[in-house]
Amino acid sequence: MILKFLGHAAFQIITDSGISILIDPFLDDNPLAPVKSQDINADYILLSHGHSDHTGDTLRIADKQKTTIIAVSELASHYTQLGYQTHAMQIGGAFNFEFGRVKLSKAEHGSMSSDGRYTGLAAGFILNVDNICLYHAGDTGIFGDMKLIAELHDIDYFLVPIGGNYTMDIQDAALATSWINPKFAIPMHYNTFALIKVDPHEFQKALAEYGHQALILNPGEELKL
Repeated sequence: MILKFLGHAAFQIITDSGISILIDPFLDDNPLAPVKSQDINADYILLSHGHSDHTGDTLRIADKQKTTIIAVSELASHYTQLGYQTHAMQIGGAFNFEFGRVKLSKAEHGSMSSDGRYTGLAAGFILNVDNICLYHAGDTGIFGDMKLIAELHDIDYFLVPIGGNYTMDIQDAALATSWINPKFAIPMHYNTFALIKVDPHEFQKALAEYGHQALILNPGEELKL
């Protein structure tokens, strides 16, 4: 499996069988994105919530015949109405897809479309793909039930927001990582805008105090897992 960071909270997963999965594909208006919507395709798109810096370029990337959009029911219904294939879920629910298992976790955040429609609860994703467990926390503040997530799942890679203002800051993200107890934490949701500008190496240092390791990926960098 390949995990590629696309900037902000966007990632691409390419499974060992060649399935392309995008998470929160905010590309065309993302100054840090290494690719644009026309450069990428997806068999599945996972959307954590309805804000435009996460739904991003879903409409440009998704193929109505080939792509399945996975999101909470209210957000999924929006894309269903537009003629796209969707799979609606809710917090705590899990489903076995052809590429692996997806479970939705809570995320302490709001969710609204760019035209002001309510788009359901914000979510994170716990993915079991090719014998690797990834937890994409979505946009979230720290919350105590992260300890429960750690009890229920053996997380290999924790994709965690660190930019503050809209999500956890570095200190909260480091504490959350200590609770999740992953093999590695990968920081996200920082430096895209001035309000969330931070140094990810400070997160790396904060995390080291808890005895954990951070992998800092520049937009466009990938890991072979």
